[in-house]
Amino acid sequence: MATRTRVIVYGGVTAALYVVLTIGLAPLSYGPLQFRVSEILKPLALFHPVFAITFGVGNGLANLMSPFGPWDFIGMAFVDAGAAWLCWALRRVPWLALSIQATMISVGVAVLPLHFGGGIPIWPTVAFVWIPEMALILGAYYLGWRKYGPDLLRQRE
Repeated sequence: MATRTRVIVYGGVTAALYVVLTIGLAPLSYGPLQFRVSEILKPLALFHPVFAITFGVGNGLANLMSPFGPWDFIGMAFVDAGAAWLCWALRRVPWLALSIQATMISVGVAVLPLHFGGGIPIWPTVAFVWIPEMALILGAYYLGWRKYGPDLLRQRE
């Protein structure tokens, strides 16, 4: 079992990494056709509920740079946290948990910052966000996190 300190540190480092990857790749990270490389971190929500807070905080901080205002840095922080928590709650069926997480995030992006914040139509924006979101989240899990994620928080002797 992981120590409380380890979980807090991993949560903080993950939030910071999410912010750095999102802002560092800013041309890809913001706008109606976004491809956030930082989404590869999202499968971590399967392994501990602290990552719900991690992704809420990380997303809120990364979206301070967004052109869509509070719809992005407040609204999407809550959407990300809720999606990560639901992913953790459904963790026994990883493909379903991650698919629901990606779908919640995609709908949140299409509705909150893009539609309410930018006046961009919801459809087909959902698809333009959902396809890369699903590819990144499911791909990251099946290509790496599935094997190495459980060891991340395991106590080392």
